[in-house]
Amino acid sequence: MVQMKKIKFCILVMIGILGLTSCLVDSSWLGIVGRWQDVENPSFELEFTKSGKFNEYLFNEIVGYGDFYAEGDNITLHYSSPCGGENQVSCDVDLRFTVTDKTLIITDSQGDIQFSKVSGSE
Repeated sequence: MVQMKKIKFCILVMIGILGLTSCLVDSSWLGIVGRWQDVENPSFELEFTKSGKFNEYLFNEIVGYGDFYAEGDNITLHYSSPCGGENQVSCDVDLRFTVTDKTLIITDSQGDIQFSKVSGSE
């Protein structure tokens, strides 16, 4: 009877530990939070929030928005707004990123796009 209680207790402790460790997330993506201006095309800006939302701006008007998920140096943009060129459908875009305090580099299949930090964001 005592042995069974010890086993149940160990199982509960293991479940608790696994639950806590599954909540630990690599927080390196927090560096991407803020508003960023395209260096080559200053009329285009990206904004990422701590809540996992993003906005795309062209001439200060929102032209795209949705949710993002970043892990390591990979980021997925899930558009809630129409995207995909002429078809205008919702889509997911997988990209790579590198971020420092003042520079964000987004890498897609055509190369790097460099952004400079405009402001922080919530």
